[in-house]
Amino acid sequence: MRRTKDEAFAKAVEWRSLSPVRSWVPAWARDIEIARRPDLAARHARARSNLEHADAATAREALRELSAVLDEAMKAVHA
Repeated sequence: MRRTKDEAFAKAVEWRSLSPVRSWVPAWARDIEIARRPDLAARHARARSNLEHADAATAREALRELSAVLDEAMKAVHA
């Protein structure tokens, strides 16, 4: 998260625009939402750990679950 924040602020300076920071803030808020909710944090960790699973079906399900977790967290941020 720190790396992406630093990149966003560096681009903002380089581009003389706040748009990179505005793009970073929702991702930051989403990640905070995941971290503050044990249910989402557990689902997020489980999904990430299975993304490169040897079984393709397991990896696909992990990707689907990761997407669902990110969507749920983003909806909570915008609620």
